[in-house]
Amino acid sequence: MEDFNLPSRERTDLLKRLQDAISNNVPPYFWAMCQVCDLEALERFVAIAQISPPMVRSFTAQAYTMVLHWTQSTQGTSRTSTPNTTQINRGLGSSPTGSPLPKRQKTTNSPASSPLVERQTTTKSLVGSPLLHRSKATSDLAKERDGYCCVLSKHASVEVAHIYPFCRLSTSEENVFGARHMFWEHLKSFWSEEKVAAWEAELFPRGLSETGDERVDNRITLSKIAHSQWNRGAFALKPISISEDNTTLKVQFFWQKKQPDIPAAMSLLTIPLSTEGLDENEGAFDYGEAILARRSGLIKSGDIFDLKTDDPIKKPLPSFKLLELQWFLTRVIGMAGAAFPYKPGSGDDSDEDVPGLDLR
Repeated sequence: MEDFNLPSRERTDLLKRLQDAISNNVPPYFWAMCQVCDLEALERFVAIAQISPPMVRSFTAQAYTMVLHWTQSTQGTSRTSTPNTTQINRGLGSSPTGSPLPKRQKTTNSPASSPLVERQTTTKSLVGSPLLHRSKATSDLAKERDGYCCVLSKHASVEVAHIYPFCRLSTSEENVFGARHMFWEHLKSFWSEEKVAAWEAELFPRGLSETGDERVDNRITLSKIAHSQWNRGAFALKPISISEDNTTLKVQFFWQKKQPDIPAAMSLLTIPLSTEGLDENEGAFDYGEAILARRSGLIKSGDIFDLKTDDPIKKPLPSFKLLELQWFLTRVIGMAGAAFPYKPGSGDDSDEDVPGLDLR
């Protein structure tokens, strides 16, 4: 039931207790986070709110900064896409045709020696931070792994998208109160420290202060249309299982349903719209309905896809853990997308420009 964004009875009970404790409505992104976070996190919020309601109320705005970071957006900044170079800033007011966002479970290969990781020679950015450059070799391996076609529709016009945004791992950040450090700290408020540590280790094996790794398993091949839709929170992918030999990953597709007319503050007891049975998304974009199709017909919420590789060492499957992080945060964007005060930026999580959207 919760996969379709309908809260369980236990979650509903906790949300009611939290709403009663803080005696206020909350920003839309905090509401959405509370629909997908660990139940233990809600229990902690309730315990804190019963002692100090202002403490929880003051924290609710942090969900917005987390979404800004995940969607590669920074108020008042913008950047122009340059092939195979690091992009430092992502603007919120970029072209509307752009895209904002957006495994194997565990391998025995170390990040330093594994062929799935490419660590480029760093240079210095305009702000003095070491840069990680895009890896064409990594992109080519991911595209080869996925059969040079979209893993969902099997269309041949594709982009190799990053699961975790490239611009968020391409620079170092020494400031422990910087945007990257705070994003990962805030995640711990909604999910267990063990879960967050596992996500972080996939990307930053040398710590958050250093540049991350450009990895094959942080890549997934999508059609240009699907990539645009995914980045706007039109659909989310839930990792289900991975085979013992790490050659097959099952993922489940879910269209998302945006709440209509989202106010600046809303009750935690507002029930998200169900995504069950959807074969389109109406509301992720300014007009039209987003759809995806494969040979058997329109792709619907709940459809399962098998992602495969013939070489789990050289061409590992998309990371189970990173897809899990994406599954949570993309649903937040899908639910509360109308709350975004700016157009998301033009995106650098693929190596190609994102064209028009599949709208009808």
